[in-house]
Amino acid sequence: MIQNLILFLTFLLFQDNIIEKDFLLYHQEFIQVEELIVQENFQNAETLLNDLLTYYKPAFAKDYVIAAEISLINKNKSKALNWMREAFKHGVKIKCLKEITIFKELFNISYWQKLEKEFNDLYAEYQSNISIGKSKTFHRNYQKEQESKSSKTYKGIVYSNFFKIKESVDKNEYPGENLIGIDNSNDAPKIDDCELDNAKITATLLHYDYPINELTEEKLVTAIKSGALHPREFAIIYAFQNGRVSVLYQESGKTRTKLSNYQFNFSFGKHCTDFKKVNADRAKFGICSYETDKKKPIIEEKYGIKLKFGYR
Repeated sequence: MIQNLILFLTFLLFQDNIIEKDFLLYHQEFIQVEELIVQENFQNAETLLNDLLTYYKPAFAKDYVIAAEISLINKNKSKALNWMREAFKHGVKIKCLKEITIFKELFNISYWQKLEKEFNDLYAEYQSNISIGKSKTFHRNYQKEQESKSSKTYKGIVYSNFFKIKESVDKNEYPGENLIGIDNSNDAPKIDDCELDNAKITATLLHYDYPINELTEEKLVTAIKSGALHPREFAIIYAFQNGRVSVLYQESGKTRTKLSNYQFNFSFGKHCTDFKKVNADRAKFGICSYETDKKKPIIEEKYGIKLKFGYR
């Protein structure tokens, strides 16, 4: 199966200018990479992940870090360095890689000095590929929202931030990593650089009451397919709405139609014991099986890598 998928991806590389990329397929194929990783089949995981990243060129910074880690497990330092450079081109800061055990242990000071010399140019390439103005605006909105928690102005700020997101979504421009980059503490001190996340958007959608109804599931799925929204972000937003987790639900007078019935077994909500249903719903959106997720911390600990980032 892996060999057939690799052959298919090789074929797609020659069709790059003809076929419009569907990132839902990317995430569904990424599931196989994660399964290979938890099986400790790192050679096949590296081959498949390299092909996926080369063809799709996703905006998700974490995937390039994972590729670098897997290459390093396979003792392929030159390939690992190349993927680290790609990570910098997608907004990852050097300090975040230095926090990951495998990089700390297998790269000596000369490697880090070389990367530090290259970093500014690579990071500048990242900045040239996103909308800096929009990024700073959404970071500022996030910071204001975080600072207003427990205040009387909180609901108004969450609502204001939500409608700015909705305005962008309505233009088919979901403000994802491809448009506004990953989180940057230089623009919002309350945010975490090294989760390689888009929390500046996701946090508002967790706090707002009934975000999926108002943005519509259809538009969010379109954002997944375009490479703007990560499926795991969708799943956590779904879990928060389905469980009515935000305090804003307590005083919400809205009446909304029920969500589609998905079972992801993410945090904040009753876990479903029908694992066949859980894994089918996860696979539909390009999220690995519940069992694979449960195995990740064991692999992280054993090899000194990081597989889970932010809400993902």
